[in-house]
Amino acid sequence: MDRPGAPLVRAHVWLSVFYALSRAALWLAGLPFRFDLDWMWLADPGDLRDRLLETLYYFHAFPPGMDFLTGILLKLGGARPESMALGLFWAMGLVLVNALFVLGRATGLSTRAAFGLALAFALTPPAIYFEHLYLYEWPVTTMLCVAAACFHRGVRTGSTGAWAAFFGLCAAIGLTRSTFHLVWFALMMGAALWAAGRQCRHRVLGAAAIPAALLVALYLKNLIVFGAFAASTFGPASFHLVTVDRLPRDVRDQWIRDGLLSPFAAISAYAPPREYARFFATPDLPGWPPQVTRLEHVAVRAPNFNHWWLIEVHRARSADVRRYLRERWFEYPATVLTGLGDYFGPSTSWHPRAGLPGAPHAGHRALLGVYESAYNRTLHTFPFAPVGVYVLLPVILVWAARIAWSLLRQGDRGARARGAVLAFLVLQVLYVTAASTMLTFLESSRYRFQVEPLIWVLTAACVADAWTRYRGSLVRPGSD
Repeated sequence: MDRPGAPLVRAHVWLSVFYALSRAALWLAGLPFRFDLDWMWLADPGDLRDRLLETLYYFHAFPPGMDFLTGILLKLGGARPESMALGLFWAMGLVLVNALFVLGRATGLSTRAAFGLALAFALTPPAIYFEHLYLYEWPVTTMLCVAAACFHRGVRTGSTGAWAAFFGLCAAIGLTRSTFHLVWFALMMGAALWAAGRQCRHRVLGAAAIPAALLVALYLKNLIVFGAFAASTFGPASFHLVTVDRLPRDVRDQWIRDGLLSPFAAISAYAPPREYARFFATPDLPGWPPQVTRLEHVAVRAPNFNHWWLIEVHRARSADVRRYLRERWFEYPATVLTGLGDYFGPSTSWHPRAGLPGAPHAGHRALLGVYESAYNRTLHTFPFAPVGVYVLLPVILVWAARIAWSLLRQGDRGARARGAVLAFLVLQVLYVTAASTMLTFLESSRYRFQVEPLIWVLTAACVADAWTRYRGSLVRPGSD
């Protein structure tokens, strides 16, 4: 006779086995892992390997999470750090599919349905592609799914350990991805305090203290050293893409001549620091290390987006954005709507060079391109491209919110936990969608991947609810 919980343990074991077999098959088929170290959000790999702590301290351009991970991989990986990175990303995938299974069960799915949901997601082209690309999307997606599972457990059991894990993951996400701002962390604290109830609020606050302090410390370090209370000084450049960068060229140039915009407004937000050489006397800065004064990295041929020039440029871009919003605020909503359409496009085609040999997914597409094309046609064509079936997402979110509200009104702790996690998933989808379309432009379809598994769980929960209601409607009064 099985012990309580044994069927769930078996389900986790079989899910892990099927996942491992699928990745072994992809490896044998020759699916490449792109371990590129010339991303703009990375410091010089040589500095990360040899001077990790100093490099992290003087890194301001983007959150330092992936730089920290890269430094550890380069230190421990020997001559083949990419093999260690691939193993780590596979381990994250194993955690992700099991977390998805837990979330499926937490939102009311049967064991079989939750199992199928988790395995199906792991076999989609976006999941396979991002798992085999050294980019922050896969780690952040994994951590967010595990955080959601911890949130559910914290509400259901009141466990201090669950809340500590939840806030630890939230802090790690905030240290890795600028989308998840300190404001988001505060929002997560508010959600946890609300969902936990009065009796457990002291546990929530205690569990959040150290992770919150770590995240705030990063912001304060950047404020003291670089004059920016932020995890990333690149924020104004991202906002520039959805505002000033959308101005007609003749209008933009006239504004620059009139002094309404800085001369930097005519330069791409993705331009390397060397493009700004005519505005500065020297790239050097007395007393500052080479991590912020070199124009290019030494270990790889890539621009150094951590150069101190860009701090000054981004301050000017911030003023440019404010000017745009004062003068052309009526154009901003249309740009956001355009970005919203892009956001729901195929997440495997996010790169500007998608389809070309040098694009990040070129090697993946060479092996799985037919499968990817069929998947994207199915999801992103009807009723209109590129949004496709995601046009139904507002219905899913409203439906899930109604289920959550109904469950939260019940006195049962299990029902309240289920309702709380549904509300949590809805909140994440809304937040990431808003941040990815209102604060930046371009490449937004890959940002959606961070909440793609949560969208799958919410959709499955709504389908299960509809099926339960349908079956209930078939029962007639007086029937057996």
